[in-house]
Amino acid sequence: MLAAIIGGGRLLVPLALDQLRDLQRTLPTLVANAQNTLAETADQIGLEDLDALIVNFAGIGDLTQMVARGAVPFIVGLGRFLLELLVFLIATFFLLRDAPRLFQWFRRILPASQRNELIPLFSQVNAVLGRYVRGQMFLIGVMSTATFIGLSILQVPFVLLLAVMTGVLEVIPIVGPITAGAIACLVALGHPAPWGLSQIWYVAIVAVMYTVLRHAEDYFVIPLVIGRIVKLHPAVVIFSLLTGGALYGLLGVLVAVPVAATLRLVLIYVGAKLRDEDPFPQLEQELEVPHPASPAATRALGRRAHS
Repeated sequence: MLAAIIGGGRLLVPLALDQLRDLQRTLPTLVANAQNTLAETADQIGLEDLDALIVNFAGIGDLTQMVARGAVPFIVGLGRFLLELLVFLIATFFLLRDAPRLFQWFRRILPASQRNELIPLFSQVNAVLGRYVRGQMFLIGVMSTATFIGLSILQVPFVLLLAVMTGVLEVIPIVGPITAGAIACLVALGHPAPWGLSQIWYVAIVAVMYTVLRHAEDYFVIPLVIGRIVKLHPAVVIFSLLTGGALYGLLGVLVAVPVAATLRLVLIYVGAKLRDEDPFPQLEQELEVPHPASPAATRALGRRAHS
């Protein structure tokens, strides 16, 4: 899996960067086309005031040049952010993979009386965080592929760049898909529509596609796939995301689920200690993630139904 991720990154990232440079060069043309489309649409539906506003706006500065000057640094900054985020995820994956070496270091610095308690707990936390990172990489791959297929069918330009950007932004629930969808709609607005569609209908179809992907991610992929990986109830996942976002913004959203999963393991450990029980058999049972169709999953569901 890791080899596939690295190989795919080496192949796709240079192509995406090439498309990013192409987008920078053609952005003024796309903005001008979008401006003309909005003006023509205003004429068609009889919004003379809107049309006049678009035309007279040139009195305080050329709209095309102004938007282009602001958009180019934004897109460059966004591209750098996405690459840094992707590097962060891969670095985290390697860090978790090399966790045994870190455990040996912890073992040396911890008091001997605490080693038998804390080292196994750190191992359980590492297993959960490793699954979470793998789940995020899976999410990026799924959403990038789905977006690439959809935008290719709709003949939207810069499809690889938009697909990679969408996949990486899926790490940021709700805000990420909205940002990716808005950028894709702006690109579609400045690109000639295929199949004889009007420009507005073309943009609307792109927006609908992103809306469907967003709802699929927010209500199915993250709560069910990511939540199942870290063994959190979907409601807890959503609540964690909302709480993290409210407290710490985007950073809080990024770390909300792994923090909640770690806190859950710590609470299980503390609860078992308070009951004077061995916590590690319970933690090992919590780390078992049976396939939904397997007999183990059926038995687990049966136990929950009777509890």
